[in-house]
Amino acid sequence: MKQTLTATGKQLAAKLIRAQVGTIFLLACVFSLVQPIAGYTYFWGVVGGGLAVIIPTALFAWRAFSQGGARAAKQIVSNFFAGEALKISFAVVLLIGLLVFTTLPFSAVLSGYIAALIVQWLAPILFLKST
Repeated sequence: MKQTLTATGKQLAAKLIRAQVGTIFLLACVFSLVQPIAGYTYFWGVVGGGLAVIIPTALFAWRAFSQGGARAAKQIVSNFFAGEALKISFAVVLLIGLLVFTTLPFSAVLSGYIAALIVQWLAPILFLKST
């Protein structure tokens, strides 16, 4: 049972990350087509904003699904809280880094960030058969 729950969680997390990467890539291509004069700055802005969600999500999944089973219930809850704290902290650091230390367009970074978040929010509806 332990392996099944942990494996299912990891599979759903991998599916979510793949959906986020695909969405960000498509949005980045659209931004590049709409803003061809700016070169690839809009493309990389969207990618950077998306990665500010995707990387912390992957870290959360790694932390949260590292253990499983009924005997490890307290550890699972602890891992979820620690994973969420890590995710939020890392997302803030990445966003601040992108906005302060790069010249990427704010609109592109914000668009990538929001698009990746929307995919994350819609994931339970899209991926779970019970909804």
